[in-house]
Amino acid sequence: MADVATAGAGRAVGRYVVFDEIAAGGMASVHLGRLVGAVGFSRTVAIKRLHPHLARDGEFTAMFLDEARLAARIRHPNVVAVLDVVHDEGELLLVMDYVQGESFSHLARAMRPGAVPLRIAVTVVTGVLHGLHAAHEATTEHGEPLRIVHRDVSPQNIMVGIDGVPRVFDFGVAKAAHRAQTTQDQSIKGKISYMAPEQLLSEIVDRRADVYSAAVVLWEALTGERLFEGDNQGRVIRKILDEPVPPPSSVNPGLPKALDEVVMRGLERDVTKRWQTAREFATALERCAPTASATQIGEWVESIGGDALSDRARRVKDIESRSDIIAARSAERHPPPSVPDPDPRAAFTPPTVVQGFKPVATPIALPLAAPVPAAVAAPLAAPAPLVSPSSGSMKASVSPDERVGPPSSSSSRLVINSPLAPLSVQTVAVTPLASLEAAAAARTGHRRMMTVGIVLTVLGAIAIAGAIAWTLLHH
Repeated sequence: MADVATAGAGRAVGRYVVFDEIAAGGMASVHLGRLVGAVGFSRTVAIKRLHPHLARDGEFTAMFLDEARLAARIRHPNVVAVLDVVHDEGELLLVMDYVQGESFSHLARAMRPGAVPLRIAVTVVTGVLHGLHAAHEATTEHGEPLRIVHRDVSPQNIMVGIDGVPRVFDFGVAKAAHRAQTTQDQSIKGKISYMAPEQLLSEIVDRRADVYSAAVVLWEALTGERLFEGDNQGRVIRKILDEPVPPPSSVNPGLPKALDEVVMRGLERDVTKRWQTAREFATALERCAPTASATQIGEWVESIGGDALSDRARRVKDIESRSDIIAARSAERHPPPSVPDPDPRAAFTPPTVVQGFKPVATPIALPLAAPVPAAVAAPLAAPAPLVSPSSGSMKASVSPDERVGPPSSSSSRLVINSPLAPLSVQTVAVTPLASLEAAAAARTGHRRMMTVGIVLTVLGAIAIAGAIAWTLLHH
């Protein structure tokens, strides 16, 4: 079942809350949304929601999911990022980055009569071309080229943010080599006024079709007029296929001639004479015309967007201000795992041995180098408790005259028979092996030095006695 609830004016689907509609099309509508995550995390997003009656249609659902799969493979600042797909009962959502800005179509219409400023028009289309090039070069997870063609590059599918970054979006009718859902033959996808001639004729299309569409967008932005317009679709198609295309400077005389050449090459009907890649087109534009900074573009968007942009910003702020209520409702539906209360007996638990000083749990026999004095062995005759990580306590007894044998099944015994006997059992149990070896080495060194001293003393006495005897015999 879909987890659907209302939160204020929003409708919760899964971990997202869908709010106001900000755009609509034939297949889907775009809404403001809010991601409600764990521990109070939330984020404003744009949610493309397939119309409910289409969400129940297998063909439209496959097309929608194909769009998400393709867009997710395109990673570029000039492409609106796809974050998630929600396919819940009765709902199909495509979650994207929310861009605070306006579509290029809205901004261009607001400038008429008149053209978009030269620097801004060139910079926006250049960014779009870089984003398209990233789409054209996208690959599968295994590195195989997807050969994506957008097929619907138009001002409506270009978003210009107040951050000054233009972005391409809506790959709903994109063509790709590995696309699971394909359209029927002879069908036309996209907006006719921006289609390349080969696309109108249902011929094979590649990335150069998107180059042509971007050139149409640029021509209209530079002139402030529609390039292909007519009373009906047939008239528009005839203009695209047959009638000559005027250069932009013939409509807007202030444009440089070098820019005319670049734009007109993008509008070539012969694909072999057209710019072969979107990046090649973008590079030519950057060389022949001045560009605007991101700050200049952002200020232009804010000045043209006007009340609509301000109203949407206030709505986003209102949604974000109520995100704590939404997050609280989400926490009620998905409570975090509970942590058990501490055991009150923990305060009385006997201390355990530090991991680095693991107690010896098996009998140990060290080599006997010298008899152990009775005075030293006596304190060790009584059992001494040992701490064990597994059982909590353990008894052990020590006898200097007892040899090591297999441990008894009823009790564990620790037998120590070495020069280290003066060390207490507790010390031996918690002392690292390196420390024991160091102590044994020190004691062995002292014993060897004493033996050498005794031998040298005896040899010296013998030498003195021989000297005295030799002296007496010769006198």
